[in-house]
Amino acid sequence: MFTLKLSRTSQKALDKLPPHDVKKIVAHLEEIKNDPYRPRPLADIVPVEGSETLYRLRVGKLRVEYEVCNSEKVIKIAKIFQKKRKSGYR
Repeated sequence: MFTLKLSRTSQKALDKLPPHDVKKIVAHLEEIKNDPYRPRPLADIVPVEGSETLYRLRVGKLRVEYEVCNSEKVIKIAKIFQKKRKSGYR
């Protein structure tokens, strides 16, 4: 099982969000503590292009970028942000 570490910017982003969004994010983060790589119903996970250790978690319109350190068994939450544009697919 992994432990979570929030960056200062991700903590600030959480503080600005409404309480119901914070609850959703916390539930998803608890889910990825067991396995940060495998997508599942409560954790839509995508690797970030150009990095082997950086992943993105989708929580509704919000995104959480995190880095996995296997040697230390730590998940470092880098950013929490809102998706800004709609997809071009129709």
